[in-house]
Amino acid sequence: MAELYSRREGDRIVIHLDPGQPVELGDLSESFAALARIYDRHYRNDGEGAPKLFVTKLETGSILLEIAPFAVLMGVISFMDGSVIVAEFTNRLWRGIKSFASPSDLPHIQPPSLEDAHDIREFTKPLLGRKAADLGIKHARYEKIDGEKRTMVEYHFDEAELNRAAINIEKALEVEQRAIAQELAPSEQLRREVMLFLDQANRGPGKEAGRTGDKGVIPEITDKPLPVYFKKSVQSLKDQMTRDVNPLTSAFVVDVLVLMVEAEPRGYSVVAVHNAMPGDGEAD
Repeated sequence: MAELYSRREGDRIVIHLDPGQPVELGDLSESFAALARIYDRHYRNDGEGAPKLFVTKLETGSILLEIAPFAVLMGVISFMDGSVIVAEFTNRLWRGIKSFASPSDLPHIQPPSLEDAHDIREFTKPLLGRKAADLGIKHARYEKIDGEKRTMVEYHFDEAELNRAAINIEKALEVEQRAIAQELAPSEQLRREVMLFLDQANRGPGKEAGRTGDKGVIPEITDKPLPVYFKKSVQSLKDQMTRDVNPLTSAFVVDVLVLMVEAEPRGYSVVAVHNAMPGDGEAD
């Protein structure tokens, strides 16, 4: 058994990963990286001055990892009282896994963020789908007087709980991805009787889609000139707007479909023309 061991008094997070069979090195390193991301997300928001997570003991066979927060001052690792951080982080890991493995057992506990959920799944990945796999999470304390280790709190998850948590995390991530995709998908909003000013207009017929030389501004939506399209109708909508007035000096009262992408207006499609108001000096 290989062993890396650094014994100091203080509090430790003890992680016991037992996959029950050999595990790929890449999966194991990604598991530890996910654990570090969760820690950094919650305990290193103050930058480089915040305590970093260090491995103080590593045993192989089934994998036993002791980790602790230490401050780094002028490049030197300094001992600190990490009992509060260790207690909170240990409890955060337990709650995060438990809320997906057995949500009915924790009805009043807020589930972790989706970022944490993703990293919890990556952390437990070496154990998923493996018979008799086991995960132990422990808050331990080495006493200063005799160096003996005392367990403050300990949690265990078996194969079924870990697999169930991973499945429920996957479902939660899929729901979020669908919601994001729906939010980012192009959509149309109908706006009635808005004032449209053409910023540029070509001489050709209006287009329904694609590249267009027609651009306009609807001030109550945005001051930015956007592409202007025209829905097909018995009488050309663009002809109605440009036949009797100079389109670049006139204002038009129209109904438009506003094309929205990522909650931002990206273009207009004119569906009805109510009125054309010539600019100064033009005949009515």
